[in-house]
Amino acid sequence: PDADTTSVGLYTLALLRAPREPDALWAYETETHFCTWQGEEGASPTVNAHVLDAFGEYLRLAGTGGRNARYAAATGKLSAWLRGRQLPDGSWLDRWHVSPYYATACCALALGEYGGAESADAVRGATRWLLDTQREDGSWGRWTGTAEETAYALQTLLLTPAALPATEEAPTEATTGAATGATAGATEGAAEEAVEQERRAAAVERGHRRLLTMVTGFGEPLDRPALWHDKDLYYPAAIVRAAVLGALHLARRHRP
Repeated sequence: PDADTTSVGLYTLALLRAPREPDALWAYETETHFCTWQGEEGASPTVNAHVLDAFGEYLRLAGTGGRNARYAAATGKLSAWLRGRQLPDGSWLDRWHVSPYYATACCALALGEYGGAESADAVRGATRWLLDTQREDGSWGRWTGTAEETAYALQTLLLTPAALPATEEAPTEATTGAATGATAGATEGAAEEAVEQERRAAAVERGHRRLLTMVTGFGEPLDRPALWHDKDLYYPAAIVRAAVLGALHLARRHRP
């Protein structure tokens, strides 16, 4: 038993509208985050992202009142912990996978869905990192472009909110009299957002075209690099193929 497998199972049940209370995950809670198993050395951002998924989707279905208030508080703690583990370039790294594209997908998607307005900048930073690191051929990859990493990048770009609101600050005397400057700033921000959305759409189109050339007609990657950590590097074929199929479906559904 571990928090990673348990949270993914609970999250899946919630998505299938057959939720179970995720109270089994309390056994893995620490003062700052959730461990993969008791006595673990170190910590895993992807495990905590999966716990955030499980709690967040359960709360979406069951509400935040009563005994569920503890889950609501935990989502805030998890979100803050994940934001604190984001690297300056906008990505995340994790102990279970060689590539930052896997960890970034897990963390950005969880924060975008359940992390609240406080996580807007973190999610925006992740998408900008993806846009900046796309390869010339349209793929993504730490060392070379791979179908697996390209799938994670496409999922992140397609499933994170297109325009997350920035965290608002309370007005002060210095800001209330600056209406003209605020209007100009808002206009500039809207223009930057439009440019970023154009970049996102173009990146998805290029990535989708490239991914189609990297897999068989059944969604099986032609390349099978071992990018997952255990006692040695390994390639979990079903997990990778599911990621590829999901990315292809999302890209096709979002095409204009």
